[in-house]
Amino acid sequence: NIHLQRANEMKHYSFIIPSSIAFAPSFLSKHKLLLPTTHRHQTRHHLSSKNHHYHQPFLPTLGTSTRLFSVSSSSSSLSSSSSSSTTPDLMQSTNENNMKELDLTKIEKFAHEKGDALFGYIEQCHVESSSSGNDASSSSSSSKAVSFGNFLDAGTGSHSLRWIASILHRERLLATIAAKNKNDDGEGATTAAPLVSMESFTAITADENMRRRTSDEAESLGVLDRGNVIIGNWNSGVRADDKGGIEFTSSSSNNNNNNNANGKQQPSTKALLEGRTFDTILADYLVGAIDGFSPYFQDQIFHRLAPHLTPGGKMYVIGLQPIPDSVAGDANVFCKITKVRDACILLANHRCYREYPLDWIERHVQRAGLTVVETKKYPIRYDHATMVRQINVGRSKLKLFPSEGMAEEMGKVLDELEKESLEVTSRQESGRVTLGFDYVVVAEKPKDIITRMKSIL
Repeated sequence: NIHLQRANEMKHYSFIIPSSIAFAPSFLSKHKLLLPTTHRHQTRHHLSSKNHHYHQPFLPTLGTSTRLFSVSSSSSSLSSSSSSSTTPDLMQSTNENNMKELDLTKIEKFAHEKGDALFGYIEQCHVESSSSGNDASSSSSSSKAVSFGNFLDAGTGSHSLRWIASILHRERLLATIAAKNKNDDGEGATTAAPLVSMESFTAITADENMRRRTSDEAESLGVLDRGNVIIGNWNSGVRADDKGGIEFTSSSSNNNNNNNANGKQQPSTKALLEGRTFDTILADYLVGAIDGFSPYFQDQIFHRLAPHLTPGGKMYVIGLQPIPDSVAGDANVFCKITKVRDACILLANHRCYREYPLDWIERHVQRAGLTVVETKKYPIRYDHATMVRQINVGRSKLKLFPSEGMAEEMGKVLDELEKESLEVTSRQESGRVTLGFDYVVVAEKPKDIITRMKSIL
């Protein structure tokens, strides 16, 4: 369940999550629409880094428990109606003790320069963009954290949430690295990642189980008081307009038509995050996951997200270049594995994910009114263990096949692919074959219409 695990997320916000509210369509609760979460590439090695992120993005709802969060950039305390009698001194002491007890080992790698190739690149781009926008004061502010501001993880999961947590704990993590380097006297010293920060986060998922897992993860990492995890779907409360974009069906312009037979106005349900904006948006393998939850909505997702980005804000899109049907050479074995895996998923009556190429993403980002600033590719290396995990995804579907005979024969095909993958990887000096790439697209929302027109021309 790797790639569907990604996407999670206020400065002076107080908000209530009532148990009675849910934005996700009812069909999302049906397991057959939620199960295609295990067939994405679960372990991959970039040529630029041995440590690659794994996750699975989901799309958004509100939680089942009613909690009041007070989020402030100057405080990380979580206040609840049930703890109103707690004194400030006691809360501060409790928070300090909890911080000391936190186990941050699972997010330490993000604080290293080469700890995660894709997220490291995003941090680098954000720091450089901030520096170029503040040339006059860049030298004096070089020691200050560069902030992602109010952050939206549009398709959250465990991996992206851990990265977010590493940003919220960045000063502490960097101090730990500095202490280790000092104790090592320069031998084996590692280069630290940049000092970045975040005011708040909002994380979106279309699955209640994922919401619970990411919420538990956020609590264990001590960041639940800095944001929230919401369940819902990006295609709810919107519709396509006649210009190729989207419009909110719950907008105030429609309120005059929301009257019942007695002439009383009916309350309109707001679309997911309607009216809210963020300084930074992360779409981490989101587009590829949409087909499992909102088929045929891919061409509208950037139009849907763009209104939530503040002018001058950045959107970071991470995706996987689709695996080709076949290639020449040893890497072709992985092409065969992905086709058989997807066949198993379909025969089990589940939906496959559908990845989109880099140029498709760039076109649709621009059509949504954003400017593509830069892109970067990360070639992927697959070892035998990676391939077996994808084969096992196919095996996990056999029990759901229409007949035992069909399942038995497909099992033989999967067994042969496992043998072939072992033979192929054993022939490689590194034990891996290179095929395809992940990509990062950096986009920006123009600050005014003149800037937008210049970017088009």
